[in-house]
Amino acid sequence: MKRTFLTICFFALFSFFYTSFAQMSYGGSPRSFKYNLSANIPSIEMEAIDVEALLLAHPSVKGQALPVGIVTPINYTMENCGMKDYLPNGDVIWRVQVVCPNATFSSINFSKFIIPEGADLFFYTPDHEFVIGKFTNQNQMEGEIFYPQDIPGDEFIIEYYEPAKAAFHGTLEMDQVSQGYRDIFHIMNQNIEESTKALIPGSSGANGSCHPNAMCYNNQWHDQINAVVCYTMSDGYSIGMCSGAMINNTARNGKKYLLSANHCYSSGVTWKFYFGYQASSCNATDAPIYKTATGCNVKARDNGESSSDFMLVEITGAIDPAYNVFLAGWDISTSTPSPATSCACIHHPGGDKKKCSIPANVINGSQAGMGKYWAVNWSYSTGTTEGGSSGSPLFNPQKLIVGQLYAGQSCCVANDDGEGCTGPSGYDVYGKISNSWTNNNNSSNAKKLKPWLDPTNSGATTLQGEYLNTVGVTNYTEVVDALSVFPNPTKGEITIHGNFNGNYGVCNIYNVVGSLVSTRQLSLSSEMTMNLDYLDAGIYFIEIMDNDHKYRSKLVITK
Repeated sequence: MKRTFLTICFFALFSFFYTSFAQMSYGGSPRSFKYNLSANIPSIEMEAIDVEALLLAHPSVKGQALPVGIVTPINYTMENCGMKDYLPNGDVIWRVQVVCPNATFSSINFSKFIIPEGADLFFYTPDHEFVIGKFTNQNQMEGEIFYPQDIPGDEFIIEYYEPAKAAFHGTLEMDQVSQGYRDIFHIMNQNIEESTKALIPGSSGANGSCHPNAMCYNNQWHDQINAVVCYTMSDGYSIGMCSGAMINNTARNGKKYLLSANHCYSSGVTWKFYFGYQASSCNATDAPIYKTATGCNVKARDNGESSSDFMLVEITGAIDPAYNVFLAGWDISTSTPSPATSCACIHHPGGDKKKCSIPANVINGSQAGMGKYWAVNWSYSTGTTEGGSSGSPLFNPQKLIVGQLYAGQSCCVANDDGEGCTGPSGYDVYGKISNSWTNNNNSSNAKKLKPWLDPTNSGATTLQGEYLNTVGVTNYTEVVDALSVFPNPTKGEITIHGNFNGNYGVCNIYNVVGSLVSTRQLSLSSEMTMNLDYLDAGIYFIEIMDNDHKYRSKLVITK
């Protein structure tokens, strides 16, 4: 989200007929899928929400997290809802269906999640198309609580399995149900009539249509795209959404820090982070929502009056290595990023899939008495920002973060993102990292970035980004021409053979003059296929880094 500012001169597993997704989970499938159990599952029936009324009552107001859902208190346990089925060996399966009429997404919170070793928990839609789990006692969060990612649509089934020989009987106490009314994940898009969309701006993503998909800039901004996430947070009553970026620190120790905006902050009953919510290509409409992590600790933040409206959190939940997460670099210099058209803002406007907007101008706010900020405006063809973009990073031409979105007047067309937005020429304001670095030498570590992003006290003014899976790895042994790449020459698709050390690695591609043109995280195997048809014809060098080696081979692309 951004505030009106007037002071400016599937990793997916396919098995049988359903799809299983992972959120810090341990794989497998619900046991009820294997047994002939009753299909008549008792329900927890929530009161139907009025999506249109909620959207009209909670519009996208700049300066707040984008309102996306509500939280309703409940009081249920395995003893007062659902049903139990006993298997021949004495094992038990407990199931209950949760129905949230009209919700665009839904989920449930457990105020007590205490289950024995060998027990597990799954969540899935009644058609078995969306499945998350299994969750075990290893998923218990601080305070003996647990909450899963949001589930698409308005109903889901909870399934708990407990072996007959478990050390004790599990406790599941459910205290809150989340119900979405803004379709931030396009789950219900196909069910919303065009006439309704016109009545309810933002009912299915960004209000404006001028924001290019992030993947349109994949060649130039591949790593930085992999750093940006959207996240939701609830205070126990409402659910908001913002953007942010994973960010590196000088210790290069893999801390899962995320930089965003302070005005997105919620006292936070739940925090859910969505990685890789982006289209697969420039013109594609598909976007996976299953790459998630939950939970965080707030490390530092301050508002836009006393500082630059920044917030740094550390994600506490596990991040699957397959998510390809990049920890972006940063630059705390006060030099104005130039040229502006070589900068980028990567964000989730209106909770939509990831977009990349290219500035027309970047101005040092000190010129207008606003030394804590960068002022940015746009061209229609290269996008703007919207509600939901708040906290998203501004990257300089060196592909380093120099600020996070605080406020603004921009939008695709004047007033299409609420009263006060003036079109692409309207300025947006990004809080400078250079200001929040020490926050005017504030004595509190909770009000500045330096103690967290420069824990080694190196005095660095810039830091390069790197992938979370290989962060801190520097001792590589080069093995030149160790890759078997064919066909070579190729029109784009190649197969790579190699003996790699480790499950994950990084692939870099350089042009003939040695400039890096592409980088990506990959799962390593002895045979891999890769599509490079986005590269122009020419001579390249392909490099793969595993746990401790670097391999290279020449590659010729023809068109």
